[in-house]
Amino acid sequence: MAQKHTVTDLRNGSGHALSLSGHEVWEGSQSTDFPKTIMNGDSIQFTHNAGTDDGSIAALAYKLQDDGKMWVVAWSNPRGADSKAFTDLLDQPVDWDQIKTELDANGSADYKTVKFNYRAEIKMDPKSASPVVTAYLEKKYA
Repeated sequence: MAQKHTVTDLRNGSGHALSLSGHEVWEGSQSTDFPKTIMNGDSIQFTHNAGTDDGSIAALAYKLQDDGKMWVVAWSNPRGADSKAFTDLLDQPVDWDQIKTELDANGSADYKTVKFNYRAEIKMDPKSASPVVTAYLEKKYA
């Protein structure tokens, strides 16, 4: 059986470069090399491997350079349950416990939020053992 994993595709249409501000891994590989920078207009993919006995559950926070807001991307690809994802935009430091609570309570196969003149969306196949998570951040024009 192939190792369970989550492929994540991050797409930046925010008008700003994004820099990795922090991350939290609740289940899965602690040594994943998460992308440090995502330039405006770029799309970056990486794979987060599950552990031998658990799933792939993690969150990343990217700071919008020249803006200060944070884009949070979170996914839950557990063993024995459907997968789900969550995204948010913050203007304060990330509370990882709160992000995990939101992911567990409100995460879904297609989650959207609009805040601070940005739109963030995250999608994944909830039934796939090794889903692709696609997360997109864009500037919302009036």
